[in-house]
Amino acid sequence: MRIRLVQKAVDDLDILPHIERAEADNRELVCFSELATSGCLYERQDVPPLEAMQAGLTPYSIRVITGLPYLSEEGLRNACLYYHQGFSLIYHKVNLFEPFNEPKVYVPGIDTGIWQTDFETIGVAICFDLRFPALFDEMRQADAKWIVVPAAFPMVRVDDWRALLIERAKQTGATVLGINAVGRDKQNEFGGNSMAVAPDGQVLAEAGRTEPELLDIDL
Repeated sequence: MRIRLVQKAVDDLDILPHIERAEADNRELVCFSELATSGCLYERQDVPPLEAMQAGLTPYSIRVITGLPYLSEEGLRNACLYYHQGFSLIYHKVNLFEPFNEPKVYVPGIDTGIWQTDFETIGVAICFDLRFPALFDEMRQADAKWIVVPAAFPMVRVDDWRALLIERAKQTGATVLGINAVGRDKQNEFGGNSMAVAPDGQVLAEAGRTEPELLDIDL
């Protein structure tokens, strides 16, 4: 699988040019960070319907994994979407991050992110979920081969982000793909350091901490 991780600025909210470029470069899967289409939401606000996002992806043949907010029947979700040629899967962030006001903005998910895709069983977690090893034990038990972790991890704790990605790869025996944002919004600076980590903890590819960057990995 020819994969691209897109480490983009937190205020770059249009993912379609990145998808077009990845498809033109013959990538098969493109992955984005947490809330890649909106940036962090520190208070409740209106967001585009999930159907509108899916409709925007229909012209592309490449597989897409992206973080986004959407309004479910239960309330606003911090979610991760998998989309490929009309087929979609969605994960709702289970562990909401209080310093970003998430418990007041979003409804938490209850199910571990385990996806049966057309190419592999993969796990998915979002940002703060990384700190909860029980979720990853369930992914290991489900025999997930890859784990995708979109994030908006702040610069002040980005060393934890890096260490946790490596720890979760070793814990699960899966390849872990972590996609973080860079730059500043009105409240936080984000630390990048997007990574691909092999099941033994070896770092396969790693981005810097301050600039937008593309990581291409073949698995």
